[in-house]
Amino acid sequence: MTRRVKIKVRPQQSITFPGICVHCSQPAPETMTLRQRYGRITRLIDVPLCSRCAGELQRRSADEERLQKISWLVSGVLFLLGLAITLLLTPAALSFGLRLLIALLVGGGLVAAALWGFRKPIAAAALPEKQAIREAVAIDAFSWRATTFAFENDLFADRFTELNGPHLMEI
Repeated sequence: MTRRVKIKVRPQQSITFPGICVHCSQPAPETMTLRQRYGRITRLIDVPLCSRCAGELQRRSADEERLQKISWLVSGVLFLLGLAITLLLTPAALSFGLRLLIALLVGGGLVAAALWGFRKPIAAAALPEKQAIREAVAIDAFSWRATTFAFENDLFADRFTELNGPHLMEI
C-alpha cells in the first residue's frame, strides 16, 4: 500500500531521512537519487539505501544488457548515417568546417533521440528486485515550497514523518 507524505521544503533545502533503507529498512550507508521533472524544472533528491539494495540496483538482467548494447549500436549507426548524409546534402558553398559542425549536431541529435527511445524498454527489462527497489519511493509532486513523496515501506514512512514533523503538510 502506497503512503503519501507531503512536506514543506524549498529547492536547495535539505531533507532529513531516517538512517534505514527505503526498501527493506536495513541500516543504509548508501543513497539512491530520485529524479522528477516538471516542465523545465527537475528535482533531485537522495534517499538512503542499504548496501544489498544498492548492489541490486547495479545488477543488470540479460535483456537489459542486450537492449543497452543494441542502443549503442543503433546510436553509432545513426550518428555515422546522420554525419554522412548531412555532409552530402549541405551546400558545397559553405565552408567544410561549418558543414562538419552541422553534421556533428545532426549526428548528436540522432544519438540523443535513439538513447532516449531505448530508455523505457531498458528500464522495463530490469530484474523484478531492481524494479521493486526503484518503486519503493517516488516523488509524487513538487512545487517551489513543498514535495510529496509516495512510500511503499510503512516503517520508513513512519520514521520519515517523525523526523520531519514540523514540516508536514496536508495532502
